[in-house]
Amino acid sequence: MTFDAAPRIRVLPADLVNQIAAGEVVERPASAVKELVENALDAEAGRVEVALRGSGIEQILVRDDGHGMSREEAVLALVRHATSKLATEEDLRRIATFGFRGEALPAIAAVSRLRLLTRRRDDAEGTEVLAEEGREPVVRPAGAPPGTTVVVRDLFYRTPARRKFLKSARTELAACVRAVEWLALSNPGVGFTLHHDGRPLRRFLPCATAADRVREVFPDVPLAAVEGVLEGVAVLAFLGGPEHARPGARNLELLVNGRRVADRAIFAAVAAAYEGMLPAGALPPGVVYVNLDPAAVDVNVHPRKEEVRFVNPRQVYAVVRHVLRDGLARAGTRGSTPDAPSGPPPAASAEEARPWRPPVPAPIGPRPFGLVPPPAPAVQLPAFPADPASRPGASPEIPPPPGPAESPPTALRSGSFAALMPAGQLFRTYLLCEGEDRVVLIDQHAAHERVVYEDLRAVLRSGPLPSQSLLEPLPTPLRADLLAVVEDERETLARLGFDVEAFGPDRALLRAHPAGLRGDPVEALRETLAVLAHGRGGERAVVERGLATLACHSAIRAGQRVSDAEVRALLQRMDEVDFSDYCPHGRPAWTVISRAELERMFGRR
Repeated sequence: MTFDAAPRIRVLPADLVNQIAAGEVVERPASAVKELVENALDAEAGRVEVALRGSGIEQILVRDDGHGMSREEAVLALVRHATSKLATEEDLRRIATFGFRGEALPAIAAVSRLRLLTRRRDDAEGTEVLAEEGREPVVRPAGAPPGTTVVVRDLFYRTPARRKFLKSARTELAACVRAVEWLALSNPGVGFTLHHDGRPLRRFLPCATAADRVREVFPDVPLAAVEGVLEGVAVLAFLGGPEHARPGARNLELLVNGRRVADRAIFAAVAAAYEGMLPAGALPPGVVYVNLDPAAVDVNVHPRKEEVRFVNPRQVYAVVRHVLRDGLARAGTRGSTPDAPSGPPPAASAEEARPWRPPVPAPIGPRPFGLVPPPAPAVQLPAFPADPASRPGASPEIPPPPGPAESPPTALRSGSFAALMPAGQLFRTYLLCEGEDRVVLIDQHAAHERVVYEDLRAVLRSGPLPSQSLLEPLPTPLRADLLAVVEDERETLARLGFDVEAFGPDRALLRAHPAGLRGDPVEALRETLAVLAHGRGGERAVVERGLATLACHSAIRAGQRVSDAEVRALLQRMDEVDFSDYCPHGRPAWTVISRAELERMFGRR
């Protein structure tokens, strides 16, 4: 047996190990904000202040009024895997805190210059710890208010390659804002403030109920409140109607025992609760709280704790679907003010209700789900213009799927729609047309949407969509993530006919919108920004989805009456464009029933 003079396997140096570990925990400023605020909440803070400079890259300050640390604890807090939250293997199976691995502070210190200032309420003096990667921490006594303050400067200063992977300053700031918002949602009894470069961005006062906090985080979206408990799983949700659904889960927050996670099964349960009313891949805005026994959920399955594993995932899926479907049905699936439930859902056992402050005084029980929705506003019906140049458009939010599960019958050939005879309208949504030995049912919104979409595509081939300037710029309140899109996608927005610019920390100025847009231009802009924010598949795919969104806002809606003349105009246009049988987001636009099928239904054959 021979041995190499220099073994190829070696123990990595400590500073390199820390860099690797930090990469699993801190990938951007928002990651550091999340970890530091979670530590503050685990310290039972009643107030948390977050102050950023340079979108968190230059500096992150998190100050809390929690129980603070002794000098010995402050030193240990910067040692990997040193934590006050776990002592035994049994504790790992019943985690009721945000943190538990003892990795956050050491990981952040490994890629920044960190200052920690802390004092327990009964201590005469506080402790200051200065840490910089590669050096021994400096520990000294200091004056400090009760609680803990952590200041992180020059994030990734020793790893410039990491900085190259960061997004624009606006996008990184938006991610920090979202992190604070969901932590505020999970802790309605805690007050939060967020500043950036000396300017206030968010302020959440302590709330008595989850509904009050949801109202603060989602001020512009009507939400239906739904709650229930089944088989030890408590569900509380505030959800928008299907008309507010967007692709992906960007606007739907899922909190399991107070922890924000992404769980495909629960997202699927939410979609199933809407009983096919959502476009494929879309979810409504809002927040879903799920509380259950901590022993029934494993949170130690993801480096950043963004996923969980349930002991019985089918049970959780079934409970969420049942509670939401029942509650949404009672609420009419229309958004309403979220003030029905008294608070967040109780955990399966009282002692594990830790993430919720203040505790819920009474369990969520047999009260009626949801609220009575407001009456639907009257809508002016758009006509079907015969001139394609006068028709702009937009469709929902996502591109057509590769292949719908069921294709419409092929009994109609291209160019044969205009030969149909309008015979009526069903439910103010479906057009009933009669042809030779067949009856054709047409979804009026899906069909018109496809026509408008094809017209827009034709216009876009020769240049940007024409714009209509506003007499005065229209102030448009926007969430931080959508405001980032305004800055990052100005060229794409201009191609789609929007002239818009960021104006302050929480709004934009809309100067022009696509010419001929019939819907609310602010709502059209918001939906287009949401589509671009979710954009995948390259610039062309993103632009196509933007066109689909515009088409949706220019097409006739479900629930609107149309005249025979308008139906004939639509049928004519369906023959003139590359109709393809589906709306831009993949729903069938028509179906056919043959005369033979009808005669079999009624026993004539």
